[in-house]
Amino acid sequence: MKNKLTIIIFSIIFAVINSGCARAQGVLQEIQQTGVLKVGMRKDAAPFGYVSGGKWEGICLELMNGLKEDLEQKLNRTITVEKLETILDEDSEQGRHSSVANKRVHVECGPNTIRKNPPTGVIYSERFFTTGTYLMMKPDRRLTVNPDGFLEGILIGVLNDSLTQKFIDSRYQLADQKVYQGASGRETAVKDAVAGTIDAFASDGILLVGEAFRQGLKENQYALEPNRPLTCISYGMILPANDSEWQKTVNEYVITKRQINTITDILTRLAGGTSPFIGVTISAQDKCSGL
Repeated sequence: MKNKLTIIIFSIIFAVINSGCARAQGVLQEIQQTGVLKVGMRKDAAPFGYVSGGKWEGICLELMNGLKEDLEQKLNRTITVEKLETILDEDSEQGRHSSVANKRVHVECGPNTIRKNPPTGVIYSERFFTTGTYLMMKPDRRLTVNPDGFLEGILIGVLNDSLTQKFIDSRYQLADQKVYQGASGRETAVKDAVAGTIDAFASDGILLVGEAFRQGLKENQYALEPNRPLTCISYGMILPANDSEWQKTVNEYVITKRQINTITDILTRLAGGTSPFIGVTISAQDKCSGL
């Protein structure tokens, strides 16, 4: 009986130690063992992540392929990128933050605004992209929508519970708002802005151009105001908290890839050298560099 009790106790201790070691295993160690880099990307966030002709495209695909190559050199082994879709709904297992916190993916790449207080279980990488707030409108609305004024009585579309909505509340207190909800909010708001159903839609410039690109809109069908963004916004990749080795690895890679020439080269390959992606990115970089 005593021997059986001793065996049971040691079995419990061994199981606890093993489970603790499994939890403590870092991302780099897991990739070393499996040869798989699990990457989260969105399908609705052009030019960062989208699907064209049934294939993943976007800035994040290029950046993650580059990270894979860096890891192959660092770990001295072949690595495969496993692309998993992430979404904005954090109540879903596919949520962009929850996917990282729950170890569904090792890193999530997308237009993730860097906030001082990230959700529990995750942290943001160093900035990899800079953009800012613009107003998208039907071209003839430029006569009435003056971003330097109060925009009194002007109907501005905003995404629900976004940082842009808070900015519009503060900066344009006399403007009217139409709030767009859910995953399709940006798509609907861009359609309304271009149709003139609302006077303007306020959002991140790069995502406004990205949604116009996704909808097949031509440059003469919409306008972005002002020439330089109203605010500065930094995007970071989402990483698991409490894994400093993985954070250091990703941050070192990001810092080498966030130079404006690297980003514009990627955008040129994706959409052409005259794409409005280039102009809106350079304008944000000019205003926000050094912040």
